[in-house]
Amino acid sequence: MSIPSTDNHAAAPIKKYQFLRKLKSRLSRRRIRKEDEKLLRVARDDATIQTEFNLPKTLNEALPDDKEKKNNDSRAIVVTECTGTYNMIGCNKAWENLCGYAECEIVGKNSTILQGPDSNFDGLRDAVARLFEGEEQASVVTTNYRKDGSRFKNLLTMGPIRN
Repeated sequence: MSIPSTDNHAAAPIKKYQFLRKLKSRLSRRRIRKEDEKLLRVARDDATIQTEFNLPKTLNEALPDDKEKKNNDSRAIVVTECTGTYNMIGCNKAWENLCGYAECEIVGKNSTILQGPDSNFDGLRDAVARLFEGEEQASVVTTNYRKDGSRFKNLLTMGPIRN
């Protein structure tokens, strides 16, 4: 009769813990996605909210060099880095009007300047995770805060920009 090594006994609880942690994470993401889907359905059913538009595919399409084009786009667009703290690299006039920040104030800052106690942090994290999983676009409804501190509901749609 052989005696099992103590390494196997120690590995079993660790594997069980890792499995339970992954399961809890998946269930949490599923719950978040269901809650977000409810909010998205309400937003899409609201006739006052523009929900159908094309996301820019390139940096020049999102933030054109032509100032007139950039300032006349009705979509509120902000572009962030896709690593680290997702620092903002630019925005258009519609975004400035919506959020109250000038482009020169946001470059190099991350989007937490728009977040506050009522922001949908779980939904935002899940939307970013979906993009890194390969989805072409992800949407989430959240509460953002303008520079003056006033709140607004934001149907945020994000996607990758490739050059």
